[in-house]
Amino acid sequence: MRILIIGTYLPRQCGIATFTHDLYQSLIKNNKQVDILAIQNGTEGHFPKEVVQTIEQQNKQAYSDAARWINKQQYDACILQHEFGIFAGDAGNYILELAKELQVPLITNLHTVLEKPNAHEYTVVRELAKYSRKITVMTQRAINMLAEVYEIPAEQLHLIPHGIPEFKISAQEAKEYLGLEDKTVMLSFGLLGRGKGFEVAIDAVSKINSDNFVYIILGATHPNVLLQEGESYKNGLMQQAADLGLNGKVIFVNKYASESLLHTYLKACDLYVTPYPNANQMSSGTLTFALGAGAAVLSTPYWYAKDLLADGRGCLFDFNNPDSLADCINNLLDNPKSMKDYRKKALKFGKSMSWTNVGKKQIKLIQSITTTKSVKKSVVKELNSIKNIIQPINIKLLGQKSAINH
Repeated sequence: MRILIIGTYLPRQCGIATFTHDLYQSLIKNNKQVDILAIQNGTEGHFPKEVVQTIEQQNKQAYSDAARWINKQQYDACILQHEFGIFAGDAGNYILELAKELQVPLITNLHTVLEKPNAHEYTVVRELAKYSRKITVMTQRAINMLAEVYEIPAEQLHLIPHGIPEFKISAQEAKEYLGLEDKTVMLSFGLLGRGKGFEVAIDAVSKINSDNFVYIILGATHPNVLLQEGESYKNGLMQQAADLGLNGKVIFVNKYASESLLHTYLKACDLYVTPYPNANQMSSGTLTFALGAGAAVLSTPYWYAKDLLADGRGCLFDFNNPDSLADCINNLLDNPKSMKDYRKKALKFGKSMSWTNVGKKQIKLIQSITTTKSVKKSVVKELNSIKNIIQPINIKLLGQKSAINH
């Protein structure tokens, strides 16, 4: 089985690039041959060897050229990682130039599903569905919205959860490595930019009772934010912490974390917080990873968090409300048993979403559509064979009838 994944890719610093890489790893560990077609914007530098083709993001013709290239390569299936912002055009509609010319079975994985899309966003999703054999999403809520809002047939929709890495370091080892043995650690991870809600979390820390509590924000400024406004946002967060007298209690780790470093920080944290200010967040790799690491997860009630943290797997707090977050934190610090219960449930749930299992689900889906394709080809071939047999008989009978008439 030969598979092509289309999306952004490492060393590009974005969540989709990391997801594409993790999916690639999960598929090759299941003994499949996998290549990458990377969408590039000039920030990537040198791609690794698995990237066999690229598309320049702003070049509309490049999308059509890529489709024609793919059609010649004899792939069994393509998996497209879709996020509106990683493709050019209105709502990223340049990707449709590729999809409509593709002759290989296409599976589109939607990372964002909007409840109230604008006209361009609605059209892009509907058109992608038209050209895709299957649409995959990470939550049941997304499936329901695609059926109700976008009127995509239920049989075309498939749920495959976000994968979780395997952690090779224990919580104790991670804390010792980072020098945090005597601390209760809350962590946020991700590229810094406005709209992530870090200001709310910093404000909440000023209301925490424990002297041994620290909040770590792991991540560099998003490359696009860096180009537009430099480090002003991160500097503003640091100034906010200083103004609140939180020096030493809020720690900024200003780097794009490697996989091993991220795993270390995730295992070292006791609590993990995603303070996103908007409800329509349909997926979050950072939240998923934190569950897999066995952290007690605190989050605003955006869609993905409500689904993932159901059944007591985490604590939800109100949007843009530092008091609500502080209450969650203080309650857990004052009740170690509750903290332990959250962490135990998170760890158990996370095991079912390992990247190994996600890779197997993806392979099973690919096999279902390629098997269908093979069956259709076989049926067409058999019908053509029957047609070739019947045609001479019809000609012969026609000749006999003609002779009788004479």
